[in-house]
Amino acid sequence: MGCEAPIPRPPIPRDPGRWLLYVVLAAFTLFSVFPFVFSVLTSLKGQAFAPGLLPHPATLEHYRELMTASPLFLRWVLNSLVVATVSVIVLAVLSLLGGYALARIPFLGRQAVFILMLASLMIPGQVLWIPNYATLSELGWINTWWALIPGLVGSLTSGTFLVSQFLKGLPEELEEAAKLDGLSRFGTFWRIVLPLAGPAIASVSITGFMASWNMFAWPVIVLDSPSLFTLPVGLNFFKGLHVTRWTLIMAGSMFNTIPVLLVFIFFQRYFIKGIAMAGMKE
Repeated sequence: MGCEAPIPRPPIPRDPGRWLLYVVLAAFTLFSVFPFVFSVLTSLKGQAFAPGLLPHPATLEHYRELMTASPLFLRWVLNSLVVATVSVIVLAVLSLLGGYALARIPFLGRQAVFILMLASLMIPGQVLWIPNYATLSELGWINTWWALIPGLVGSLTSGTFLVSQFLKGLPEELEEAAKLDGLSRFGTFWRIVLPLAGPAIASVSITGFMASWNMFAWPVIVLDSPSLFTLPVGLNFFKGLHVTRWTLIMAGSMFNTIPVLLVFIFFQRYFIKGIAMAGMKE
């Protein structure tokens, strides 16, 4: 049996500028990761203000207390999961339909609609809180999950823009061939466009899931019943006027952070591809 050729090693960069870039990126990575690491270590401490960064000894008591002593905690997790799942489905469907219409269907005023949609992205969401609350109050939706809809409008607008830019890069010949074969507009969308829009769907789903899962300010305004709270709002219950259970908050924040982290890890390839391809369209 012949000797296998050694695997060539990548050359070590000798450019000082490249090393400086690596140092800056490493420092930025440590700066970004430290809050998460600090939260994990604090959640394992017996006391929040115990000396040192590492827990001595490490304990899972606070996670057990969340599961058993806090009867509403699992309800908050379930509420967040339901709201995030429904939001992702609705955002993906509406963003795909709206993006396809703006990218592929010629109609009067299409460019004006596109510009108006871009202009709406520049309006801070806080400006709309009072009119949105007044509208929901007239509809009787305050303190219901229906009241969370205005908090997702920004994600819908950005998702529609992302999908429309992505679909502009698909060859028009595919739709022309489908039209010659007798497919309707919806049939073309369902059989031709939708299978090719995987990266855009992943991008919209990830951003929509993150926005819905982490939404805090708007649910605090429109929700009053603790049984309807999502997890970010429910964790605020562990803050008291005189005492704050930081160890419980850090343990609960792991349930709020890990799902988003896992979703991004599993779908980051499609997310980055969708963002990159959409950014190259005019």
